[in-house]
Amino acid sequence: MEKQGSRALLAAVIGMGILLFIGSLALVGVLVHRMMHPAAPHPVAVAGATVPAPVMAGPGVQAGDLVVEEAPGTHVQSVTARPDGLLAVVLSGGESVDRVVLWDPAGHRIVARLVLGRS
Repeated sequence: MEKQGSRALLAAVIGMGILLFIGSLALVGVLVHRMMHPAAPHPVAVAGATVPAPVMAGPGVQAGDLVVEEAPGTHVQSVTARPDGLLAVVLSGGESVDRVVLWDPAGHRIVARLVLGRS
């Protein structure tokens, strides 16, 4: 009877060793596959309320143009494209301190504003 228990134990140990070996191979296979085929980054959701941008009619402004109400003397310092399709536009000058505007060119709207300090 003792030999039967030890045989069952030996079979269980061998079975667990085989499962451990197969699991390790699967883990290495998944890691190699992910290194060889990286996934595209997912779009990042922008937190915050949507600020509708006014579209004004006037000289030089056509229907569908995005007009951002900024103080005179404001200029674009830099524009950075984000992976989710938005443009981060850094504005400086004018009557306000530096600020960042997230612009959605596809939707013709300002998604968020970030004021970097108070004057």
